[in-house]
Amino acid sequence: MLTSNYVHAESLTVQPPQPRNPRICLALSGGGARGFAHVGVLKVLEELRIPIDCIAGTSMGAVVGGLYAAGLSASEIESRLDALKLNDIALDRVERRLLPQSVREEDEQYPLGATLGLSANGVRLPAGVVQASQFQELLQNWTAHLQPDIDFDRLPIPFRTVATDMETGKMVIFSKGPLHKAIRASMAAPGVFAPIEIDGRLLSDGGLVRNLPVDIARKMGADIVIAVNIGTPLLPRDQLLTLFNVSQQMVNILTEQNVEAQKALLNANDILIEPNLGNISFMDFGRSKEAVVIGEKITRELESRLQAYSLSPQVYAIRHQIRLNPQLPKIDIQFVDIATNGAVPESDIRRQLNIHLGTEYKAEDVNRKLSILNSARDFDSISHDLVERDGEYGIRVNANGRNWGPHFLRFGLALSSGFEGTGGFKLQVGHRRPWLTEGGLEWRNDLEFGNSLKLHTELRQPLFEREGMYLSPFAEVGQNTRNLYSGNTRVAEYNFRSDKIGLDLGMRLGDQGILGEAKLGLNFNSYRVRPKIGGFLYLNPDGSLGTDPLPSADLHQLGVKAALVIDQLSDASFPRYGYKFDSNVFLGTDRSHNNYQELSMNTTWANSWNNHSINLKLNGAGLFQSDTEIRGIGSTLGGFQQLSAYQPDQFTGNYMLYGSLTYLLRAVKFDLAGQSLFLGTSLEVGNVWNKRSEISTASLRKSASLFAGFNSFIGPIYLGFAVGPAGAKNVFFQMGRQ
Repeated sequence: MLTSNYVHAESLTVQPPQPRNPRICLALSGGGARGFAHVGVLKVLEELRIPIDCIAGTSMGAVVGGLYAAGLSASEIESRLDALKLNDIALDRVERRLLPQSVREEDEQYPLGATLGLSANGVRLPAGVVQASQFQELLQNWTAHLQPDIDFDRLPIPFRTVATDMETGKMVIFSKGPLHKAIRASMAAPGVFAPIEIDGRLLSDGGLVRNLPVDIARKMGADIVIAVNIGTPLLPRDQLLTLFNVSQQMVNILTEQNVEAQKALLNANDILIEPNLGNISFMDFGRSKEAVVIGEKITRELESRLQAYSLSPQVYAIRHQIRLNPQLPKIDIQFVDIATNGAVPESDIRRQLNIHLGTEYKAEDVNRKLSILNSARDFDSISHDLVERDGEYGIRVNANGRNWGPHFLRFGLALSSGFEGTGGFKLQVGHRRPWLTEGGLEWRNDLEFGNSLKLHTELRQPLFEREGMYLSPFAEVGQNTRNLYSGNTRVAEYNFRSDKIGLDLGMRLGDQGILGEAKLGLNFNSYRVRPKIGGFLYLNPDGSLGTDPLPSADLHQLGVKAALVIDQLSDASFPRYGYKFDSNVFLGTDRSHNNYQELSMNTTWANSWNNHSINLKLNGAGLFQSDTEIRGIGSTLGGFQQLSAYQPDQFTGNYMLYGSLTYLLRAVKFDLAGQSLFLGTSLEVGNVWNKRSEISTASLRKSASLFAGFNSFIGPIYLGFAVGPAGAKNVFFQMGRQ
């Protein structure tokens, strides 16, 4: 009986409530490339077994926080980032060998500044320096396991991110939808990354309104907020000397103001982590590893405070196991919708994508096809969404055309100066008017003026598929000055006029023309050579000097021309690997039925080992004709990497051979710009001859040079010194294409 009463009394005992673990939420700030410190913070939090119940992130904090919330571990995020060329991805740089040949040629010819759009409303620029297309594709590929319209509370870790409505200036909080688009909107730094339109709103970087989203974390139910602030500090006065820095300072001031307001919301139980990231800048994406280490270091310094929230290994493991792990089932594409607001027709986009209905959906495969279209530069951006309609899944392609045209202008600048004061100047303007018709007709104009004048105009009409064969009628007028040398002495100056008209049949080689291009056409060429300065001196019988004018020439040719270029160089000016081959053949006749055969061939091969590169070049040309030789119409040599010890175009003749071996040392690498400073040396050999009987190895001229060079935003720049036999020497400066 006593026992029975004892048991009954125990059963009535009220158990004390178990203490509830505090809800811990991360607030991750923006700060561009400095945000990789967030990865280091997360790695240490995992090691200390700190439970993360929710995440609010802005800009780069949204990138790292969103991927972590989607189920990727900190070490997995780090390893994936390590495998990438982050500067190239962040700035939408595409490997040169993957660009269409026409784009490669334009980039080489017109490196100066951005493309300008021209319309009846004036001159315009694109909305952002960078569209961030590659970054968005990357985020989409890494989050493709999630439903496209997922509620962010159903992620393995509940998540929120912030963007700014560019029309109203108000804060937009994302709590559902495509995760990759929400992150992309939050990281659209003004003036750097273009804004993105979502649900009719034009959205930009969330840092403008909430760079450290402490209040949003609190609204998600956080008892404890771990706030990580990696914002870019304000620049000192001595660095506010450029328009870009002043603009960035204005953005930094706005973000720092709202950061300070958010830091004031933290209480004694919250933890603020502020890594000292030194001179790692907003755009230093190539320094991700360094930022991760700094994030780890500062978090370990707070280990004693963080351990108060640490779970046992068993409990921490159980929490991971019971997390939601939403996974899309295998999906077959049942429809493809295409929304385009540009000049490229919907039918052309659909044809090039060539997505077959019923095939399994893989985000990476679709994005790979879209990136090929994007490389042709017909779009500001082109992306896709996975959508559900009437119980079926399909994709919607969003093609944002280059609507800041329809005319587009690009610019190039070339300057050169030699030891004797000879120099050259050339300004280049390129005009493109694509998609004059739905068939893809394009009007192209190239203008050069300075020491030389040239206007080239052509139309390109695709015959079957836009990326395939095309028909191109063209016309060209040009005029330049060529110097005539006797040895190393300039004795005369000629005016050289050329007029050309023709019709080419072009064929792009490789997918989208990324291998190269071939042309076959009918050409009519007219050349007019007239002396400007100089003449023949002779001694009269009476001892006086007499002069005779220099000879002049006119030549009119009609014939067939074939051209082939295969370009797989990593860089046009300082190639570290790859090869290039281009050749031209002309078979024609003049009014007197004299035959002309012109042949030229240029080859380049490059390879690298660490910071060391070797370039080999071999060029040759010949003008074969059945009448007398006409100097000035054939090939020239002289100038940088054309026998550098001699003056530009010092040697002129009908036949040319040239070879060079160049060594390049990558002395300084500018990760942000994707460029390097090179120190180089070259050995060159070559000559030109007016008659075939003169060609011999004994008459080859030689040159050796030392130079420094790099690719700037206005094109390649070289400064060097070269020497040759018999006292030949040249100090040269060159900017742009010779």
